[in-house]
Amino acid sequence: MAKRLFMIAATATLLAGCGGGANPDDVVETVRLTEQSQLQAIDADEVVGIVRLYADDARLVRPDGTVLIGGAAIGEEYAHLIEDPNFDITIEPTDGWASANDDLAVLTSEVTFTTSDPETGEPVTLPMTSQTVWTKDPGGSWMIRSAYNVAQVAEEAPAGEAAEAE
Repeated sequence: MAKRLFMIAATATLLAGCGGGANPDDVVETVRLTEQSQLQAIDADEVVGIVRLYADDARLVRPDGTVLIGGAAIGEEYAHLIEDPNFDITIEPTDGWASANDDLAVLTSEVTFTTSDPETGEPVTLPMTSQTVWTKDPGGSWMIRSAYNVAQVAEEAPAGEAAEAE
């Protein structure tokens, strides 16, 4: 199943990273391109490629508040997800910032996350906001330290507006 990805096309030269004292906008672009390689691994159902960007002590917070700690636990979750015939994820970048020291970046995205309802097997889509913290490891690779995902709550119309609509 093809996963829809709305990201900038990655190139090997940009994935190599930026030097010290980097322009924060360039750092954000580089990290977004690194993120793109992970999304391509999700699209290809490659658990190793998905997990390789998580630091060994990374934390992934799911929308229900469950915290997965470490690459192994996160990999198990992704392995389970890619087995789901309705699994689909769309990521739309919305914001990001980075340190001028070229060692820390935070990316924010709007995510549409689809899985199967456990009772009916029908697709269920959850809109989320995701914020991911990235740092550079000693080898110069960007690694995910934490990913915090929050479900977006549908806004309800005020009682007066609901009555007028009927």
